[in-house]
Amino acid sequence: MKNIAKIISFPLLLLTCLFIFGVTVSAQSVSYRTYKYGTHQTSMADGYYARPAQVVVDDNQYLVTMTIRTKKDLSPYPVRVLTINGQAPLNVVKTRHGSDYDYRYSFRTNNLKRDISSQIKIDVPHVYQATHNITFAFDTTQLPKLTNKKERASHAESAIKRSAPQVKNKSVKPKEQLAQKKQAAIANRQIAQNARNQRANQQRQRNFYYVILAGVLSSLILIGVAVLIVVNAKERKSK
Repeated sequence: MKNIAKIISFPLLLLTCLFIFGVTVSAQSVSYRTYKYGTHQTSMADGYYARPAQVVVDDNQYLVTMTIRTKKDLSPYPVRVLTINGQAPLNVVKTRHGSDYDYRYSFRTNNLKRDISSQIKIDVPHVYQATHNITFAFDTTQLPKLTNKKERASHAESAIKRSAPQVKNKSVKPKEQLAQKKQAAIANRQIAQNARNQRANQQRQRNFYYVILAGVLSSLILIGVAVLIVVNAKERKSK
C-alpha cells in the first residue's frame, strides 16, 4: 500500500507543479503600498504584506495575487482578508514559508491605477483582535495594457472607414445612401462577429490548457500503475 501511495502521489505532485508553473510563468511582479483607508498614511498592517504582488491578464482583467506573511509567534495565520476590491478573496491558499505563515489570495479588477480598498481581520489570541479597513496603491508602470471591447470595436470601425471609398459629392443620391447604410450594417455585424470569435478563441485556449493537464495526469497515473505492477511481480518472484 505504501508503494501505491508513493506512485500515485508523485504524478499528482508533478501535475501541481506544472499547473503552478503554467499560471505564474507570465505573471508580472508589481510593487504596492498599504495605507490607512482613504489616506496616504502607512497602515499598521503594512508589515504583514510580502512584496511584490503577482499580476496576470486574464479575460481582459487583471488577476492580482497577494501574500500576507506573519511570524510564528503571532499564531498560525492571524490575518484574514474579509473583502478586497468589494469582493471576497479568490484562490485562498495557506502555506508555510520557513517558520512563517503565508496567506495567499487573489482578486480581479480592470483598473489598478486607482486605489484598491480592503477589509482585513487581525486575531492574535489573548493579544490583539480588530478589523481594519486599508487601501492599496499599486505601481502600474510595468502593467500590460488592457484593451476593452469598445476600443477593439473602435479600432475595427476606424479601419473599415479608412478602407471605405470616400464620397466627395455632398449631394448623395438615395441609392448611394442605401448602399452606405447596407455597408455600415455589414461592418457592424462584422465587428460583433469578430468580438464573439475573440471570446470563443480565449475560451478554447483555456480549455486546451486544461485538456493538456488532464492528459499529463492520465499518462503519469498509467506509468505509475505500470511501475507498480512490475514491482509487485518482482516481489513475488523474490519470494
